[in-house]
Amino acid sequence: MNEKDVQKESKKIFFIMLLIFCLLGFILKSLSYPIGVIVGYIICYINFILTIQFSNVILKEGHHILLIIFMFFSKVILMTLGFLSAILFKDYIHLLSVFFGYLITPITIQWLNFKTRKELK
Repeated sequence: MNEKDVQKESKKIFFIMLLIFCLLGFILKSLSYPIGVIVGYIICYINFILTIQFSNVILKEGHHILLIIFMFFSKVILMTLGFLSAILFKDYIHLLSVFFGYLITPITIQWLNFKTRKELK
């Protein structure tokens, strides 16, 4: 499994989750549910790309503790901005759906691990 597999498969899982939240938004008559998933996935995707880029830099340059701290705080700040936008614009972005948007990449990684183990048996 590599980052290209995760990126490709996460788009499929994103569309499935978006469909579920569009249905939920239709039932509850609120567009904030699918918008929250979109915002959460965009931030999660950016965090994934940042992790890949920072990891490549750390592996090439060596172990720099300041770079690791900067990477961690940049990811936390980015996720905080997503939650903060959901709090400030609660009529347009639903907080819980942002949270589920954040989970798309971890769910994708677990799904790919499951598929890989299943293929090995």
